[in-house]
Amino acid sequence: MKTNQSVVAIDIGGTKIAGGLVTGDGQIYIQRYIPTEAQHGGEDVMRRVNLLAEELIAEGNRTSPALSPVAIGVGTAGEVEPDSGVITFATSALPGWKGMSVKDRLQNTHGLPTFVDNDANVMALGEAAYGAGRGLRYVLGLTVGTGIGGGIIIDGQIYHGTHGYAGAIGHIIIDYRSSRQCPCGRYGCMEAYASTPGLVEEFIQSVGRKYLVEQGINPDGIGIKEIADLAQAGNSEAWQVIQNGAEYLGTGIATLLNLFNPDIVVIGGGVANIGLPYFEKVRQVANAHALPTVADTPIMPAQLGAQANLVGAAYLAYQRLQ
Repeated sequence: MKTNQSVVAIDIGGTKIAGGLVTGDGQIYIQRYIPTEAQHGGEDVMRRVNLLAEELIAEGNRTSPALSPVAIGVGTAGEVEPDSGVITFATSALPGWKGMSVKDRLQNTHGLPTFVDNDANVMALGEAAYGAGRGLRYVLGLTVGTGIGGGIIIDGQIYHGTHGYAGAIGHIIIDYRSSRQCPCGRYGCMEAYASTPGLVEEFIQSVGRKYLVEQGINPDGIGIKEIADLAQAGNSEAWQVIQNGAEYLGTGIATLLNLFNPDIVVIGGGVANIGLPYFEKVRQVANAHALPTVADTPIMPAQLGAQANLVGAAYLAYQRLQ
């Protein structure tokens, strides 16, 4: 891998699409964000991804011959068949995304080798290559935001399982009697409780929509940051929801520690940025419920933050090129 080579890295989420030019040493030289506007359907999302890739390729070519990209790496929400780059399952957060041939559409349009994987897989890969898991053999990555995804890294490689779909960590059942439905259509998944939508729903039910309106808060626009801010300002209901979210996540992580015995658990995504008390609670609950032999496993925030997905998507392309 040449450190001065450039790859177009793209991260496709339900809310925004991020793109960048990333070199072989993990440096992001050009970075762009556009809204996903997923409500317009999968074809429109693919159109926007192509336009972003075109812009990044052109800008790299203009900036320096050394930054002329040699490949495209993509991390995307949804389940991905890693060889074909076809989306085999997507939740309601990306309507019409299932069945999209992301690899072929990008490769045929731009003429660059293209490699596609699930966004949580590439986040974990980025952290294993350049971040909190650097130098470790067994890295377990979780993305906690609009949904909950997971990536399992063994000796620097993504573990995909038999059909390519390993790591659906958000769909561990933490309450099989639950009436709370997950976006996957099932009930009792960790994602239904510990993700941003799950916590927002719990908070609104706790305080009521009328209370939020009286406080000048739009119930339809509230997110995890607003809840965290209210918790820090002394709102007891918001504080309890944050603590509950950490408990749900910590319970799920305890199961993962018992199952995988990783060197480290790395947590990224929007929910992971809500403060130290949240992480302390996650660690406390995981420690209490995991077996003693694995209970002291480090549980850390993603060192690369929001850039982990882009860096991981680029590293995926570098790996596959070699």
